[in-house]
Amino acid sequence: MNPLSLIIILAVIIGALFIFVPASFTDIVASFPLFQGLSGASQNSTAVPPAKASIFRSIEGGKVWFPQVAIDADKSIPEVTILDFIYDYQDSNILYAGTEGDGLYKSVNNGQNWNKLYDRNKVLADNAVVYKVRQDPKNVNNIYVAAFQNKYGVFLKSTDGGVSFVQTYISQLEGYPLSALAINPVSGNIIYIGTAQGGFFVSTDFGETWQAIKWLTGQIADIVINPRNTYEIYAVTSDRGLFRSTDGGYNWHGFSAELARISAHNNVVMLRMDPASQDRLYLAIANGLIKSEDRGRTWKFMNILIPPQKLPVDAVAIDPQDTRIIYVGVGALMYTSKDGGVNWSVLKLDTLKRISIIAIDPRNPQSIFLGMKSVKK
Repeated sequence: MNPLSLIIILAVIIGALFIFVPASFTDIVASFPLFQGLSGASQNSTAVPPAKASIFRSIEGGKVWFPQVAIDADKSIPEVTILDFIYDYQDSNILYAGTEGDGLYKSVNNGQNWNKLYDRNKVLADNAVVYKVRQDPKNVNNIYVAAFQNKYGVFLKSTDGGVSFVQTYISQLEGYPLSALAINPVSGNIIYIGTAQGGFFVSTDFGETWQAIKWLTGQIADIVINPRNTYEIYAVTSDRGLFRSTDGGYNWHGFSAELARISAHNNVVMLRMDPASQDRLYLAIANGLIKSEDRGRTWKFMNILIPPQKLPVDAVAIDPQDTRIIYVGVGALMYTSKDGGVNWSVLKLDTLKRISIIAIDPRNPQSIFLGMKSVKK
């Protein structure tokens, strides 16, 4: 039999299989790359256009950006808001991404493909709002999540790398998310969470049990721990400004007076501490980016030449190996400084979304991921 006749016969047989056999068999056959074009998957593609992509990546230190949201050849991460990114402490090829309303995603090939984590215990909801995801630096199988699901704020923990989760905290009232989470960088058994009701809680047994040690005013949106002095903790509240504790969270000092001196707004987006200096702080707020060189006693606005209509500042990141390099996301604009904020370059991303978070690979700072959020009209 000549090769052409053999190809025709095989094509007829394969076509008959797709028509007459159960769908499950069709799916199995279609999973092989050779037959993907025959499966009809491309006709039902859920690929997201680049302008609506939820994740962008640069491998050139922010010079060029490209969307990186593939689950497989014909499916992408839905058009959701990315709320958080973390790199695995042992392997930068592994990343976790928390989303607004689509649960938790994981990549094991440096962001080339993303897989949604479906909890074997069905504790982590598929439609959870994952505000924060953190990993134990000494045991990378311990994954912790601060989330909002089924109308309640919850703390979830996994001891198998996200395969299954258990719930160890739930908010007392409906409608209050758990939006802040931090692990003590020296003692991984100590974990802090912050609630929308202003509760600052601590666990000393890897998140198994909790103690409320302080109630602040306003929703706690983020917690930052000084890695050189873990008793010094900063709490960012969405509409009440910045607070600092120097005794592990029992007593707090608010920075409203210090911020008022330079007409800085109290609605804070995020705080970043310079990895090379515990005294140098960057605060993203509704009316710009401000900087302190003395742990918050005095502040000044950074001259980034941001158009007022583009505010607020959405995201800030500092190069962990060269802290003179700063990245600031404002809308679809990425501002970069290589001299500590004196001079800036600006690049507009080809997107309809706003930058929500910037994550820099600690081992290779040229590799940067951006999480995106939808523009609210």
